[in-house]
Amino acid sequence: MLINHWCASVDATIQMRTGCNPLEQHGPQAVRVHADAWAPLAAVANPHRIEDVVDYEVIYLAIRQLEADPHHICLETSILKVMDAIFSMPIVTQAAVSMHKPHVYNGGGTPAISLNLTRAAWQELPR
Repeated sequence: MLINHWCASVDATIQMRTGCNPLEQHGPQAVRVHADAWAPLAAVANPHRIEDVVDYEVIYLAIRQLEADPHHICLETSILKVMDAIFSMPIVTQAAVSMHKPHVYNGGGTPAISLNLTRAAWQELPR
């Protein structure tokens, strides 16, 4: 948790084909996604306009686009796509995205992956 920062959070459950494991190759399944984007309070010109803070709709739409792409089957690359959308907003200095697959092991286990990055770390990642 960052102090003196706005945080836009999005929680969504999408239907996504994930193919990392034979148990997962039977078609789309529910994937829970949580994303946070932080922007420094001092950098916000007008806190009464969502576009000047952090536009959570950008994050939501990036998550929903994962569902529409039948070739996007890896959680790791899915997280990177959401991060790319978050860091497309210049005001964002830090972001976190996590994805959980609650039904893979019929309730006996919940595979999950998450990534927390600063803008500087994001820019250093190879593309």
